[in-house]
Amino acid sequence: MTKPVIRSASHAGIWYTSNPETLNSQIARFLNSATEKVPGARVVVGPHAGYTYSGSILGKTYRTLDTTGIERVFIMGPSHHVYFKGCVLTTDCDYYDTPLGKLQVDKDVINELIEDDPKLFKRMSLEVDEDEHSFEMHMPFLQKVTNDLGIHPKIIPIMVSATDENFEKRIAKSLKPYFEDKSNAFIISTDFCHWGSRFSYVSYTPTGALTDIENVSKSKQLSNSQLPIYKSIEFLDRSAMKAMSTGSYRSFKDYMYLTDNTICGAKPLGILMLLMQDSISDTSKHALKWNGYAQSSSVVSPRDSSVSYASGYAVV
Repeated sequence: MTKPVIRSASHAGIWYTSNPETLNSQIARFLNSATEKVPGARVVVGPHAGYTYSGSILGKTYRTLDTTGIERVFIMGPSHHVYFKGCVLTTDCDYYDTPLGKLQVDKDVINELIEDDPKLFKRMSLEVDEDEHSFEMHMPFLQKVTNDLGIHPKIIPIMVSATDENFEKRIAKSLKPYFEDKSNAFIISTDFCHWGSRFSYVSYTPTGALTDIENVSKSKQLSNSQLPIYKSIEFLDRSAMKAMSTGSYRSFKDYMYLTDNTICGAKPLGILMLLMQDSISDTSKHALKWNGYAQSSSVVSPRDSSVSYASGYAVV
């Protein structure tokens, strides 16, 4: 019998605690401080930073997730360490390990996707898999909210790198039958604005309008009548959320073209917008709603930096 391939919890002990009891208690606190579960919410959006920064927002993400009847979970996230084009990558592992236990990969669905289009869906190496954190940071939360209920859905990680609109439409077309199956949940792993010179993004709106975005230099002094930078960052992020809440893929793409906001999961979010737009007739009822937002620090000087985190969900 072939020994199962297990993706280790490679960031445990670095980005979050590797102690099972401590981690279980910490996640329970994050979940208990959040809003109640939203019936029918099988699409959620949440961050992937260290839990010191994003744990409370991830608690809101997973508190809303309705796991009733869910048999598998698709999780789409960006690639932080490798660049690739013309395909998306999925895991070749049998399990994802966490300090709270293992989550089984749905190899049957992955094989279906690859057999249907072997140029579009490809397997990543174990090294690439374990280097990436965008899936791993969600796994303990998913393990906690499902294992506590005695259910064990299988996972399908999908890593996205270079795309264009035609490519995103191809991915959405392949995933559409799974999205329309109510036994599947979809998770988008993304942080929001990465602001500061170290991220090569210093866009700023002094008035809170998308029409007057400018780049600020480290030496610029803001007047009292202008928005603090952290407020400008929040405005940019909430404008992205508003665009996605319309249910329109085009609105979100236009927003990204206008602002170049450094939302690392913008491409997985675009694929999600296509899936929702093409599968849901009443987008006003089933569009993304947002229930959490935070920043790693409140930027007041152009020399500072921060990363933003948001939690969203949709009943579909």
